[in-house]
Amino acid sequence: MKTKTKDKTTVMQQLRDIREKISEEIKDMTIEQLNEYFKNQKTLHPTANWR
Repeated sequence: MKTKTKDKTTVMQQLRDIREKISEEIKDMTIEQLNEYFKNQKTLHPTANWR
Protein backbone atom coordinates (compact mmCIF):
# COMPACT_ATOMS: atom_id res chain seq x y z
CA MET A 1 0.00 0.00 0.00
CA LYS A 2 1.23 3.47 -0.84
CA THR A 3 1.66 5.98 1.92
CA LYS A 4 1.30 9.68 1.44
CA THR A 5 4.22 11.88 2.38
CA LYS A 6 3.33 15.14 4.00
CA ASP A 7 4.96 18.38 3.02
CA LYS A 8 6.94 19.80 5.92
CA THR A 9 5.87 23.39 5.29
CA THR A 10 2.38 24.34 6.32
CA VAL A 11 0.24 27.02 4.74
CA MET A 12 0.87 29.26 7.73
CA GLN A 13 4.63 28.87 7.34
CA GLN A 14 4.39 29.68 3.63
CA LEU A 15 2.42 32.85 4.43
CA ARG A 16 4.98 33.85 7.04
CA ASP A 17 7.79 33.31 4.53
CA ILE A 18 6.00 35.50 1.97
CA ARG A 19 5.40 38.21 4.58
CA GLU A 20 9.07 38.16 5.63
CA LYS A 21 10.22 38.36 1.99
CA ILE A 22 8.00 41.38 1.30
CA SER A 23 9.07 43.05 4.55
CA GLU A 24 12.72 42.64 3.60
CA GLU A 25 12.12 44.06 0.11
CA ILE A 26 10.27 47.19 1.28
CA LYS A 27 12.30 47.83 4.42
CA ASP A 28 13.97 51.12 3.43
CA MET A 29 11.56 52.46 0.81
CA THR A 30 9.92 55.86 0.79
CA ILE A 31 6.17 56.33 0.34
CA GLU A 32 6.59 56.98 -3.38
CA GLN A 33 8.74 53.88 -3.80
CA LEU A 34 6.22 51.79 -1.85
CA ASN A 35 3.37 52.99 -4.07
CA GLU A 36 5.35 52.10 -7.19
CA TYR A 37 6.39 48.73 -5.74
CA PHE A 38 2.83 47.67 -4.95
CA LYS A 39 1.52 49.03 -8.25
CA ASN A 40 3.98 46.80 -10.14
CA GLN A 41 3.39 43.64 -8.12
CA LYS A 42 1.59 40.76 -9.76
CA THR A 43 -1.83 40.15 -8.18
CA LEU A 44 -3.94 37.04 -7.97
CA HIS A 45 -7.00 38.89 -9.26
CA PRO A 46 -7.05 41.68 -11.84
CA THR A 47 -8.05 45.11 -10.54
CA ALA A 48 -10.98 45.22 -12.98
CA ASN A 49 -12.65 42.37 -11.09
CA TRP A 50 -12.77 44.44 -7.91
CA ARG A 51 -14.42 47.53 -9.38
